[in-house]
Amino acid sequence: MNTTIIGQGYNLKEDTSVGKELIELFKSDIYNAFTCLVAFASYGGISALTPYILKAKEKGVVIKIILGVDQKGTSKEALEEVFSWGVDSKIYHTDTSTIFHPKVYLFENRDIFTLIVGSNNLTTRGLVQNIECSLLIKDTRDGNSVHSAFYKYWKGILDGTEENLYPITKELIDKLFADKVISTEEVRAKRYDNGNDEKEEPEDRKVTFKKVYIQKFPGGFIPKRLAKVKKVKTTTNTQTGQSTSSCEEETLSVGEEVLIAEIGGGPRWKQVNFPIKIFEDFFGAERGNNQYTIELLNIAKDGMLGEVEMRQAVTVASNNFRFEIHCTETNQAYPAGGDRPIGIFVKLDNSEFLYQVLMPGDEPYLRIKDYLYRESISGRKGELKRHIVHIEAIHALYPSLII
Repeated sequence: MNTTIIGQGYNLKEDTSVGKELIELFKSDIYNAFTCLVAFASYGGISALTPYILKAKEKGVVIKIILGVDQKGTSKEALEEVFSWGVDSKIYHTDTSTIFHPKVYLFENRDIFTLIVGSNNLTTRGLVQNIECSLLIKDTRDGNSVHSAFYKYWKGILDGTEENLYPITKELIDKLFADKVISTEEVRAKRYDNGNDEKEEPEDRKVTFKKVYIQKFPGGFIPKRLAKVKKVKTTTNTQTGQSTSSCEEETLSVGEEVLIAEIGGGPRWKQVNFPIKIFEDFFGAERGNNQYTIELLNIAKDGMLGEVEMRQAVTVASNNFRFEIHCTETNQAYPAGGDRPIGIFVKLDNSEFLYQVLMPGDEPYLRIKDYLYRESISGRKGELKRHIVHIEAIHALYPSLII
């Protein structure tokens, strides 16, 4: 038997987390079954595992998900994302004060298993950023192993005979929401992630606590959040040929990374240049590969979302790496003086991005510029400033931006 402590969120130089372990176990391709019994789930934590679950499912891995919905710790959107996986998924819930509170992740095949047991919920913070501790056990499957003891204790839940299990369906999710058993992701996050659900701030604090650094996400762990956006929908009457436009609201799944980038001058300033690291790591492009494309959607200043722009990655001989953007701002002349336009690029997926261009004089411009100049690493004199931040930084600097 091999056992390992998975510490998380405290000794940051170790860079360990349950989220990182789960990704590595999914990528190992040696297990044909995955089971988890977890108390709370957020859309961020669930969405970060979506690509690995779907790939495992495609390869024939048997997947079983059992979640709790007590204390509104699991959101409606999290259950909807799990339902979209199309796997064996259930909730455990009773009408008593006892709550379903395990945090167990099991990978297995016919010969061996890896079991993670500890304090980590299926949330963004639980899988990476909270200070947590779990035990990883790897061993062979035999009659005397931890594996057999696990299956013996949880038999009813694992074989589906437990009467308090309910298969996750669209109908069940809607009923749980109507009965106020679960809440929206926004409400769940306020309570569990931001800690400000019905929280009263005293006028005069008696105790002041210090802040600590938060652990960064491991490679491949890309949680999403939901943002409501407005789009113009145009419909054409087939008989009269007349077109009418209406404003509709839709929900987008938004990543956690946001690029703030100064945009250089000249008559062709809609061709935005980036350093090679941002070109490849943030936008997913590759030096010299001019066949790679991304989808861009402009956020206008009134919050309306533009049409999808398919943009080609361009590498030129002078080692400039760029994408072209088209919006109201780029149709204007480049601003005179020392202030440069600033682009805000929000990652939706590896090749899909929202963006907005701020011009000098726009209401949030100075706040964004001051932050960019303070946080970006200084290069040569006159070099364009770029900095990748967590989405919460943009929320604080520019609350009216629709992300």
